Amino acid sequence: MLTVSGLKSGYGALPVLHGVDLAISAGEVVGLLGRNGAGKTTLLRTLGGALVAQAGTIRIDGRDVSRSRTYMRARAGIAHVPQGRGIFGRLTVEENLEVGTRAAGKIDVKRLLDEAYAHFPILRDRRRQMAGTFSGGQQQMLAIARALCGQPKALLLDEPSEGIQPNIVQEIGELVPRLARERGIAVLLVEQNLDLALHASGRCIVMDKGLIVHAAETSAFRNEELLAQFLAL
Repeated sequence: MLTVSGLKSGYGALPVLHGVDLAISAGEVVGLLGRNGAGKTTLLRTLGGALVAQAGTIRIDGRDVSRSRTYMRARAGIAHVPQGRGIFGRLTVEENLEVGTRAAGKIDVKRLLDEAYAHFPILRDRRRQMAGTFSGGQQQMLAIARALCGQPKALLLDEPSEGIQPNIVQEIGELVPRLARERGIAVLLVEQNLDLALHASGRCIVMDKGLIVHAAETSAFRNEELLAQFLAL
């Protein structure tokens, strides 16, 4: 389980998160919604360690990682797939995946790669190809596969549908909840594509001005009045 309590963060003297409380169970996908500038990406960057928490706690399976460095959080089980994917374009597909396995510690690398290829067969077929030559959708698949190679307990996905073709968006929408369920991963999904967010998530939360302002089962967010109230849609 990923548990967040009273989390505050920001950029220098600019506060963004004002005391976020959040809990995601193993095997659960939670969609994080909100207007641009609400603090969604800042939350994911703080959980992953790219930003330093100014106050509050972050726990993964009860372990406090609030002050841990990024690589230590990865080893503890937090994997972050950032907006823009962050793959290594000058490395091959397989080299990208091997980088991801480092978070898993001393373990059978071949087994981890085989598991990733099982979820994304196209990556096996192109494992010697330079990752920078991939399409946006293929790079997103690679980014998720690389994160899975670290055997995460919590997976943070920031706008996985951004700039990719509809058929791959649909694949991601099917894959994410299945991975969460089968591997017991707690998933936090930031997504502007409401169809994807509502399809993949069991429940959704809304951020506004650095706070969680609403939470409900996914079905509640099919109400247009609710969407208009919180997301100005």
